[in-house]
Amino acid sequence: MTSHRVHVPTCARSGTHPIVDQLRTLVAEADYPSLLRRSSELADRVGRSRDQALLAQLLGRLADESPMSAIVAIESLAQVDHPRADDRLISMLVHPEPLVRRHAAWRLLDRQPDERALPALLDLLVIGSIDTMHAHRTLRRWSALLGHAIVRAGVARLTADGAPAARARLVDLLGTIGEDADPVLLHLALDEQEAPTVRAAAIGAVGQRSSPEIDAALQLLATYDDTVGTDAALALSTRLRRATPGARDEHGGLRIAQLVLAGGLDGQLSRGGRGDTGGVASLLVSLGEALARRDDVDHVVTIGRGTLTDAVLGPLSSSRIPLSYGMVAFGDDSRPAASANEAWEHLPAIERGIRRALQLAGPVDVLHLRMADAGTLAGANVAAELGIPVCFSVAPDPHNVIESLHRRGELDAESFLRLDAETHVWFRARLIERIARDADQRALFPRAKPMEFLERIGIHGDQSTAVVAEGIDISVIDRAVAAAGTSSRVHAADVLDELAASIPPARRGLPLVLTVGRLNPVKGMDRVVAAWAADPDLHDMCNLVIVGGDLAAPSPTETAVIQSIDRLVPPTDFRRHGLVMLGGHAHADIAKLLVATASGRTGDWAPDGVYVDGALKEEFGLAVLEALAAGLPVVAPSTGGPSTYVVDGDTGVLVDPDADLGAAIRAAFGLVARPGRASRARAMVEERYSIDTMAAQLVELYRPAMAMR
Repeated sequence: MTSHRVHVPTCARSGTHPIVDQLRTLVAEADYPSLLRRSSELADRVGRSRDQALLAQLLGRLADESPMSAIVAIESLAQVDHPRADDRLISMLVHPEPLVRRHAAWRLLDRQPDERALPALLDLLVIGSIDTMHAHRTLRRWSALLGHAIVRAGVARLTADGAPAARARLVDLLGTIGEDADPVLLHLALDEQEAPTVRAAAIGAVGQRSSPEIDAALQLLATYDDTVGTDAALALSTRLRRATPGARDEHGGLRIAQLVLAGGLDGQLSRGGRGDTGGVASLLVSLGEALARRDDVDHVVTIGRGTLTDAVLGPLSSSRIPLSYGMVAFGDDSRPAASANEAWEHLPAIERGIRRALQLAGPVDVLHLRMADAGTLAGANVAAELGIPVCFSVAPDPHNVIESLHRRGELDAESFLRLDAETHVWFRARLIERIARDADQRALFPRAKPMEFLERIGIHGDQSTAVVAEGIDISVIDRAVAAAGTSSRVHAADVLDELAASIPPARRGLPLVLTVGRLNPVKGMDRVVAAWAADPDLHDMCNLVIVGGDLAAPSPTETAVIQSIDRLVPPTDFRRHGLVMLGGHAHADIAKLLVATASGRTGDWAPDGVYVDGALKEEFGLAVLEALAAGLPVVAPSTGGPSTYVVDGDTGVLVDPDADLGAAIRAAFGLVARPGRASRARAMVEERYSIDTMAAQLVELYRPAMAMR
């Protein structure tokens, strides 16, 4: 706590305080963007106030008024330097509202360790998802002073709890707080009667240690012909690498690491559109290649998610350019991690995987982080531990989601709490703010006022901050165009054949409306379906093609979107004949579909289709840029990145969140024959948004990191 207290007039007799009164007013006004912003500012004022005892009392009362008031009060109570604040925060670990318990566990992270909280924190730890992560982070931080007590309590809980997933979460904790639990962890690793998920967690934990007993055990386990053996081999290879760190190349160019927790980062983006492999994953594959082609870059390692075998094999290198892919493995049948929400509890394994990938890559000058997810949190933690400078792409997604929903009148106390419970917007917003403040360099997206968000959180522009437009690899589009001009149909079946086979004979010859992306609610696929199906004229004039998602084995998030589409247009509905769901495809296939939507395919669909991005807000919109480069008129959200490069009424149509999307699609068809439209769009993309231009801008931003070697 800071010792510089400021005096704020109070009314002790009436039991009021200006700061608490303002917090109460913010809750009552239900202006959630202001509430998120102002509650942080007021919490800082609480920490500087002289009235610590009174604030502890009054904030405790505020917390009793409603769950929303409790969340706001918790943020300020965490800044109060008084024992009563600790009492109140600990009491909220058993609050009847789960979301309040979660926030209390999070905010106890920065409080003095208190043994009274251990039982409730362990109760949260075994739940899973982000509850596990919050409890884990607080207990790990507290272990510097309460390590023995936490180990005792964790081992006792481990002995009493028989559920494999809960036991594995306890093992993750014990593996990160010192060596007292090593005998227990080693026993679990060797116990053939123990659940696989528990043994995997124990092997990962002891793999971070070094002793003759642990070395012998890992050598033995590595001989097993199962996942236990693979886990042990991974632990051993990590230990060997730590013992023999890589040397720096003599060339002296930049060594860059970039991270996104998406699968299929294999250079071909073979899992594009499935699960969490979306536009950012596509960007990093192209960007890694563009960076690695530069003479002033020695090496680029792109870190993503892979299988356990991928992780053991280590970085997959390119023979053409100094580029490699490092894979992080986490999750199993007992503790799945198919969605971003499920990844939070795997923070210890993700950190181990990132640390290992960075060590295998050799010395690294800068780690570029994006997103507001478990991977970014883990990456920031590992970078701080290893002393690696961080560049952060600052995109206030949680803030923008809240602002968009508030403008549309879709947020009240109940819906906001539900949103926070499901997507953790409050924590993710604070995570972005913290990493933005701590980062050595920051990349901003093009906006009318790009510095506005940073200035709001107290960061002012300097040489460590630059506006960097994302880019696309236009050569992928060019190859698709060339292939379309020379291909015959005597070849192995490809994505165009798959699409043609999915269009009923009665609907062949119609142009296409194409939309590409993950099957995630934020991408608005069901919104596009709703607009197309609700407009008979639109349905009759075109077929709708949705590309994205793992249709064979959808994740829970993908299943929810598929179910939403099925409700809008049931499989038995006649309109379903014009709806094609292709599932996720490799990046090269997407380029083929974009080009073919523009040029048509004789006998299957007409030329002059359009591309639609159905999201309410798009931070940048790489697929929109690719569609423009392929010659398609586009429909894109007016909020976010597309408004900086789509010329409304010329190269595309910009749609407000509450506007008629169907009308926008019809308007886009009206732009198809606009003279020079396609060439203007293509020239704009080439000039401003090529991947090589982006790489050059980032190298200039990264360059100061070389001075930190």
